[in-house]
Amino acid sequence: MASAIELWNRVKPLLRQRMAFTPDTWRSVEAAVPITVDGTTLVLGLAEENEMLRSYLETSSTMAFIREIMLEITGSEMEVVIVMGTTEADWQRHKARQAYLQQLMQRTAEATPQQMKEGDWPWLSSQVTHAYSHLSHRQYEYMKAKFLLDWAEKVAEFVQDYLSHHPQKQEEVVRELERLSQKMSGMLNLSATVVGLEIERALRARRRSVA
Repeated sequence: MASAIELWNRVKPLLRQRMAFTPDTWRSVEAAVPITVDGTTLVLGLAEENEMLRSYLETSSTMAFIREIMLEITGSEMEVVIVMGTTEADWQRHKARQAYLQQLMQRTAEATPQQMKEGDWPWLSSQVTHAYSHLSHRQYEYMKAKFLLDWAEKVAEFVQDYLSHHPQKQEEVVRELERLSQKMSGMLNLSATVVGLEIERALRARRRSVA
């Protein structure tokens, strides 16, 4: 297996040939630092100052092209993971965090019904966790995107119903949506801003529909 640097240097020119790039998308590709190949996963990192480029690099179309090219080069199905940081230590921290989140998801999914009440925030959080733990093919970016869009709608529905019963709790809703966005960002390996954006879009669509 080629090193991460060798593999990424072969991927980039083919990527440029095949994709219709915006300037920001190409900057995100150029900013990506090949860290390592871990099994069948190419690990790319972004320095802290390039964090704003992450959403361009992680689009489903960009990830699909990268996987397609890596399959041609290596003859094997490979995944791509983007981490914040540019060193092997950053990758190890990312893996440790994902392992912790997986354990947390498992514990939450196994929580007894007595520990939470249907219609409250812990209940909603547990529903998200349970759904993601049972999501088929969640290693694919497309499935993560579909999960995010589906659950943004469900969260928006929950918020709309919650506020209809508790109109005075606007500030609580903001705090809880922040927690939920952070949680889902860890699951999906996305920024919390991207998760929050999709939830806010779903909320605004619901407000327009009842206006």
